[in-house]
Amino acid sequence: MNQTPFTQQERVESLKAGIVSASIAALVFATLLVMSDLLLDSHVPSAWIVPRLITGYSPHWVSFGGSILTIATSGFLFGVMYRYVIRNDTNPQLQSGAVLAFSLVRGLAQIDTGFGITDTAIPFVLMAVESLLVFSCDRIALDQALRRGWVKPFITIYR
Repeated sequence: MNQTPFTQQERVESLKAGIVSASIAALVFATLLVMSDLLLDSHVPSAWIVPRLITGYSPHWVSFGGSILTIATSGFLFGVMYRYVIRNDTNPQLQSGAVLAFSLVRGLAQIDTGFGITDTAIPFVLMAVESLLVFSCDRIALDQALRRGWVKPFITIYR
């Protein structure tokens, strides 16, 4: 009889990793949004054209809520994936590769969208950098959660 490593407990641990990651992603995203607005509103002359970290930002709560929901969902999926990818491995290339892969998928899609709607890619490149920052913070938080035992690593059963 084959024993599958995907037990109910493993699913709960993946859910916990996803929740940690989604929370951090939303917090980092909101912080970047507030910082970019403060920077643009109080420290940059209005005649300067400085791309926002979030293009198309609208002060409406619906837009903000949709952006938070999108990044939290991405963060949740990253957290679940990261737990399965790293397992018990402490290989920094594997950990950084997971962050880079997720960041590139999200960031390159944003850049591609930007090329389709405008001639300038700078705001969309900044959004890609933002993705890298968000998922890097997620990695740090997940590594700490794993180290402290709040989230248990995925254990592979070889038979």
